[in-house]
Formats: sequence, structure tokens, C-alpha cells
Amino acid sequence: MPPFNGPIEIGLRALTLLSEAFPSAYSLQRMVVSDYLLVHSDDLPDGPPGLHPKTPHRGGELLVRRAVLEQGLMLYQSRGLLERHYTETGLMFAATERTAAFLDALSSDYAAQLRERAAWLVSLFGEMSDSELLKIANSQVGEWGAEFSMESVLKVEDAEWQ
Repeated sequence: MPPFNGPIEIGLRALTLLSEAFPSAYSLQRMVVSDYLLVHSDDLPDGPPGLHPKTPHRGGELLVRRAVLEQGLMLYQSRGLLERHYTETGLMFAATERTAAFLDALSSDYAAQLRERAAWLVSLFGEMSDSELLKIANSQVGEWGAEFSMESVLKVEDAEWQ
């Protein structure tokens, strides 16, 4: 069955990422970029094979990811699997004590590969600030494919992070 990019799946990817980063909390902007990298990990040098196919104009995914991600986060938060934290730097999301047990109950190959990609991504960028991650994303925009035309969107995100 092909991957689905609705609130349930995008929220599940965020949940997996936050579980791997536990107890750290991530901003929504960080999770938008991270979600892209989770499914298109092969867009980074030496990244593992991507979970989703390299489709033309896949950079357009970033346009719709934020709203759908917010819906997914609210879904999993309503089930006690995520927490919202209001900090000096803005709204942050974190896994809860229940998150890992929930993810352990998932047995699909996709879920296992997703956890592997989340561990890889957190090990690569986990200690990096949001602004540092955004700089890498901005510098890689052209490298992620000529069809990746989201540079202006990332620059708007950059302005929001400042």
C-alpha cells in the first residue's frame, strides 16, 4: 500500500521523531523540515534510502506539510502521546512517557524503517539549533533536485525563526 500523507501518517512520523528525541521538544518549523527529511532521507549526502519515492516537484510537499502536521500533532496529543510546551522561543512539542510503548506496538516494515530514519535524523541534527538546521536546508535546496522550488518558503520560515 503506498504511503499516505494525511494527518495520521504525518503525525505518526512526528511522533516517531519526538520519541527518538525524547525528552527534547521540537518546534513545528523543525518538524516540517524533519518530516521531509524522514521520508526523503536520500536527498541528503550519505542518507539512507528514502521511504517515499523521489517524485518530481516533491519540494512542493513543504507547502502542505505544516497544516497537515498540525492536525496530526493535535490528533496524537488528544491521545496523550504528545505534549505541547509554551516556551520563551515559542510553541514546542515533545513525546510523553506513553509514546515509546505505543510505537513499540506497531509492527509494519514502514514503522520499523521510520524508526530507523528518525534515529538517524536525531543523531545527525538532534543537537543542532532550528536556525542551523534551516541554514542546512536552505543550502541544500538546489541539491535536493532542480524541481525543489521551495527556497522562498524556507526563507519565510527563516524569518519566522529569527
